[in-house]
Amino acid sequence: MSPQTHRPQRPRRLLVGGVVVLAWWALMGGAWMLLVDTVSTAEVLCAVAAGLVGVLVTRLVFASEIADMRPTVSLVTALVRQLTRVPVDLWLLAVTLVRALAGRRQAGRFHELALELAVDEKSNGRRAGIELVGSLAPNTIVLGVDEHRVIVHQLVARHSERTSVGEIGS
Repeated sequence: MSPQTHRPQRPRRLLVGGVVVLAWWALMGGAWMLLVDTVSTAEVLCAVAAGLVGVLVTRLVFASEIADMRPTVSLVTALVRQLTRVPVDLWLLAVTLVRALAGRRQAGRFHELALELAVDEKSNGRRAGIELVGSLAPNTIVLGVDEHRVIVHQLVARHSERTSVGEIGS
């Protein structure tokens, strides 16, 4: 193949990369604006700066291969499952709070789940994903993930034992 065959792909690749960076910048800046819940010039400028810093740090992490965190079907499925748990867990915690105020306190529970991960960039990303997704629902927090186990705490324990990482939050 001639070198001219590859030239049109490089500008297209740069264009796609630029669009991705701008989209992430807008997403992170938008998240900032949602969190501050005000529209002032200072907050918009902070959102632009925070979005830019977030995009640059993300790009540096991917470029340095510290963590390889590409979206997978299992990650997206777990994310959706955990997000659907949020309203249920909020209700569960509200009921538990009322019971605690009435003097019927209920203890939380720790769970240790077996997990086998290698020590490499892909596993670093998977560990981060497990901590992030596992802690989305308000009743559950992932305290730690290493190569052999996941430590989880639930304020209101609904099951006696868990056997897999997929059961976090259930």
